[in-house]
Amino acid sequence: MSNFLRHLPCPKCKSKDNLGEYDDHFYCFGCQYHKLKNDLATLRNRMSDKKRPSNVVASTINTTEELPQAAMKWLLSYGITLEEIAKYKLEWCTDNGTLILLNTGNYWQGRSFKSYGPKYLSNGPKPLTVYGNSATIILVEDILSAIKISRIQTVCSSPLLGSSLSSNFESELVDKYQMVYIWLDRDKAKNAIRIKNRLRGLGLQSKVIVTELDPKDYTTKEIEQWLKNK
Repeated sequence: MSNFLRHLPCPKCKSKDNLGEYDDHFYCFGCQYHKLKNDLATLRNRMSDKKRPSNVVASTINTTEELPQAAMKWLLSYGITLEEIAKYKLEWCTDNGTLILLNTGNYWQGRSFKSYGPKYLSNGPKPLTVYGNSATIILVEDILSAIKISRIQTVCSSPLLGSSLSSNFESELVDKYQMVYIWLDRDKAKNAIRIKNRLRGLGLQSKVIVTELDPKDYTTKEIEQWLKNK
């Protein structure tokens, strides 16, 4: 249940105090104007009231929900929304100055914003993490690409967290999916073809998508168009 905070002027009917502010929305008792709050803190609280995706569990590293400007700007540059930041629990690691993109409890990966060292840091055995729900899955290299593809309801996606597919996960793909697309970076096309051939050898229909840019660099409409062309 939402908690009432205060009375405010209504932007629609111009009343002085008919607008009630709650912790997740505004409601005017005069004209019934209604608006959800869409700031990041509110979205995080709203998501915490829902069942979280299976890939989001308690963290074993020290994190905060407050993202620094550089990390937020980087996410927004790829079109990642505030709702997705909250939904997938993208947080800031205070231990090493890293934006945590995935944390299963046994594995984490983050994007470093330090001026030196590798851009991506990780720890633990790589999981097969799936975003969305469909009989068609798209394997990509990185987490942001998987998040953006999962917006399309006809497919789901999984980040390989690199450019290779572990043999441990091949049987899981065969058991759960009818079709697999492999969409890696252009310079990893040979890797994608090898994965496709291995999966076909196991009896799973699979195709390769090769584009100039990563999936995360395309808009949702552009991603949909690439899939239609396949």
